[in-house]
Amino acid sequence: MIETKEILSKRALIIIGIVSLIIFFIGVILIILGYNEAFYIENSLVQIVFGIITYSGNAFFLIIFIAIFSFTYDKRYANNFFFIYILSGYINTLIKEIVQDPRPSTNISKSAQRGYASSGYGFPSGHAQVAVTNWGFTAYYFKDNLKPYIIPIICSIFIFLVAISRLIIGVHDLQDIIGGLLIGIGILILFIDLKPIASEKINVLSFSIKLILAIIVPVLLFVLGTLFLPESEYGINIYAVSGGSLLGLLLGQVLEDKYIKYEPSELNLRQKIINLIIGLGLLMIYLIFIYGIIIGTDIHEFIRNAIVSLIITLIMPFIFTKINRK
Repeated sequence: MIETKEILSKRALIIIGIVSLIIFFIGVILIILGYNEAFYIENSLVQIVFGIITYSGNAFFLIIFIAIFSFTYDKRYANNFFFIYILSGYINTLIKEIVQDPRPSTNISKSAQRGYASSGYGFPSGHAQVAVTNWGFTAYYFKDNLKPYIIPIICSIFIFLVAISRLIIGVHDLQDIIGGLLIGIGILILFIDLKPIASEKINVLSFSIKLILAIIVPVLLFVLGTLFLPESEYGINIYAVSGGSLLGLLLGQVLEDKYIKYEPSELNLRQKIINLIIGLGLLMIYLIFIYGIIIGTDIHEFIRNAIVSLIITLIMPFIFTKINRK
């Protein structure tokens, strides 16, 4: 049985890898032929359709996705999805600040009547990279559900659509997408290989040590990124966003595992629906009405994103255990 699961694991990764590598080789050929920005399409309908697709790679959509799974289905999957999303985003920002590659000429002004515009540097594409890491992880995690190939194939299609959408709406060129795909594959493989080893070592630590690490590691990542590679193109400190999100995620996990032990898989359908309505409702209230008020310094950015993670991993699970009592 273990050997069968291992084979399925490799198959899931192979499918993701093959799709990404096909895009890579096609991209290299097109770049050599001088078609680095050839995928950009000005048609307004095409822009709208692929603008919607590209939005599925934005933070707001992914946060809602994480919350839904965490509240109603599998908090371990949701937490891992959240972690690799934060990790991939942090690494992407570091590389962008080192390379400082400008976006293509098709990244037109938001004041224009057509098209989209994104701030920050172009290489590597964050959307393409996150698509590979997160939907690649999803394919790996659910490899034993349904038929072995279904979820990996769906995730591969989604990765392709998100990546190609960034070219079509003009905010990236081919080299940005290729870089994002390859870096994403590297992060995904390392995460899948190292996560079980790291979890095994962390699980034997005392509660107090886990708590200290959950605070120190995110703060260090925030401080080191801000000091040594300060980003200047986004308008916000991405290291503060990543560090704050990671603090809330890790701290919430440690405290929830110790004191709350919320298990959405043990709930009936009625309880899941109630939890989803209440959980998303309170999360949306915070995101829409409170998140935007906590502004000012990088510390404020750090704190308001930590609260988002804590709502998902700690506050809502605590509320759910109270309202779901038999």
